[in-house]
Amino acid sequence: MIVVTGVAGQLAQLTVQHLVQRVSATEVVGTSRTPDKAAELPVTVRPADFDDPDSLVSAFDGADTLLVVSLHPLPERSRLQANAFGAAAKAGVGHVVYTSFTRAGEPGNPVSVVPDHRLAEQALLQSGLTFTALRFNMWPEMLLMMDTARRAVASGTLLSNSGAGGVGYVTKDDCAAVAAAVLANGTNKGELLEVSGPSAVTDAELAAALTEVTGRQVSYEAASDEAVAAALLADGLPERMAQALAANGVARRDGWYETTTHAVERLTGRTPTALTEFLTTHRADLLVS
Repeated sequence: MIVVTGVAGQLAQLTVQHLVQRVSATEVVGTSRTPDKAAELPVTVRPADFDDPDSLVSAFDGADTLLVVSLHPLPERSRLQANAFGAAAKAGVGHVVYTSFTRAGEPGNPVSVVPDHRLAEQALLQSGLTFTALRFNMWPEMLLMMDTARRAVASGTLLSNSGAGGVGYVTKDDCAAVAAAVLANGTNKGELLEVSGPSAVTDAELAAALTEVTGRQVSYEAASDEAVAAALLADGLPERMAQALAANGVARRDGWYETTTHAVERLTGRTPTALTEFLTTHRADLLVS
């Protein structure tokens, strides 16, 4: 049996949808703190709360393979995810797959989400469980969620402090397809698997892609770290968010997102989604005033 956590969330739901194309839906179980939000999935959904270890042990009962979808950044994320790993060990899970982040194991990685992922990988290593870490690069969906792409289209300028640093953007759906393949095939045990899109895209290339997709000129403009943070503040972002995005630009400039691999195609048999293809799919969102 394959168990997938967090099936009220998008990544887990996409993973389940890919999984049931590979194995019978009767072999897949989802877990969620809010099972009613996953009622439309074609699999059984068990209640489970990462803050209630006993509920996790019950939810993981009978699992041969478990996908632990990393929680959203929270002060308690490391503790809660450790609860899931401990419950997996108690439930006798044979193989744990965890959704991590690119280059999470490298001590010098300055990306803000990395420390929790590094701790999760260390906890899995210390648990004695057989595990696979799927180190996903940045989702292009973040360009929409953070409004970066739409603001650039609206203003005609992509202000950036990332220099020549590229990002191996990989879509959530490609990530889900990889997770489903690893779960269904029982492969890649013991691996720290970097998962990316087909190429590392710089902000200058992003501006060109936005121009191509929308038909509106978007110019790339290099700026200092301070200027980027100030512009984001002027756009109405909270100071903490503005500083975080400027810091992320520094991480991109220093090459922390540039890793690219052939994992999507090798594991799923499909070509990973290029950034321009993703943006084309979301063209209407980019043109919202």
